[in-house]
Amino acid sequence: MPLLRSLISGLVLAFAGSRANISRTILSCAGIVVGVGALIAVVTAGHFGQTYAKVYGEANGGIAATYEVTAPTPLKDVGAFEEDMLRAGGEAVALQQMVDSPAIQLRQGASVLTDATVFYTDPALADIRRLNMIEGRWFTEADKGSLAPVVVLTEKLAKQLDSSGGYADLELGSSAWQRARVVGVVEDTMMDDWSGSGTVYLMRSPVSEEIAFPDGLDAPSGMGMGLTYRVRVAPDGTPGEDEFTERLAGNSWRWGPEADTETMGVFRMDESEEIDQVLGYVSLGLFGIAGITLTTGMLGVLNVGLVTVRERRRELATYRALGADRFTMFVVVVSEAVVVSVVAGLIALLGCYGIAGVLQALVGDMLPADVSVSVPLQGVLVGLGSAAAVGLLAGIIPAWRALRTSVVAGLRE
Repeated sequence: MPLLRSLISGLVLAFAGSRANISRTILSCAGIVVGVGALIAVVTAGHFGQTYAKVYGEANGGIAATYEVTAPTPLKDVGAFEEDMLRAGGEAVALQQMVDSPAIQLRQGASVLTDATVFYTDPALADIRRLNMIEGRWFTEADKGSLAPVVVLTEKLAKQLDSSGGYADLELGSSAWQRARVVGVVEDTMMDDWSGSGTVYLMRSPVSEEIAFPDGLDAPSGMGMGLTYRVRVAPDGTPGEDEFTERLAGNSWRWGPEADTETMGVFRMDESEEIDQVLGYVSLGLFGIAGITLTTGMLGVLNVGLVTVRERRRELATYRALGADRFTMFVVVVSEAVVVSVVAGLIALLGCYGIAGVLQALVGDMLPADVSVSVPLQGVLVGLGSAAAVGLLAGIIPAWRALRTSVVAGLRE
């Protein structure tokens, strides 16, 4: 109880001292506000960069870990090759084959779009890449029974079309046209929009195969052009590219007598490891700058604390003469520094929240889904925690000086 009473008394006197010296408190706050604000900004920037890089990478390259596999040529048994990719370590496999655009064009009314990028793909692509749907949905296995080709449009392409009636009058083809069924609109990605005019994803089905590959899905491999797949393996990247290739090539006899494994390619598409490494280096540099700024603020609080103790020797001696013990006086001086630092941390935190809100209002519409400019919880904890720690460290030396002051000498001043 005596210890608790001393602690409470010290805190009360510390608050009173801070209120009595407003100008000194503000002076002490300035450096801490800048330092803590910089630290919170670093954490916020790192969180934003990591989230943005993850979302961007998953939307373009794929979820960790994703390989792009180019099938060998010539490939006679496409189904066997796809089964063997799963056996080699793939957790999800999806065809993502770009179709020659003159072979498939879009028509709506009298308007014909000839330069849209067309990808022939599977419902499983949603398990491999992040597909941020703006309207509707992605393909499902049930769509394979549709009597009309099922498509998903990118946002850029959808803006060039009349969406009234759910794109009911949209047709696919070139010399012959067939009514398409649009089930969704997906966010644009840099990886797929090769033409710059938007992309249409055509779901793999018996109906659409007749449009995209009238000579059969194995026809491109017969002309030396291997089919392109996206394959998701374990998040840690196992099996690796070489091991996956070796496992896959071991079953090449199933794909056709002339399948040449030398023409097969396996490449890592997601960039999660490289992104994490770059962000780590950048964060270390920014944390160093913030640490230097925060240390400068701590030295300012320390200097003001030493001046305060020297100016308040009579006041501190009076407290001692009235019965305050040494621990209470130690708590008084240290708590004043902590109070000043925490107040500065709160000011910095509010400022960071304000700046983040302004930035979100300015650029929020341009950011991908699931990405926003906001102060994360770890930023709050790091900011306030560092502010309290700085105050504690900056108050120890002045508190030690205060305890060495003679009560008699202090009362004579």
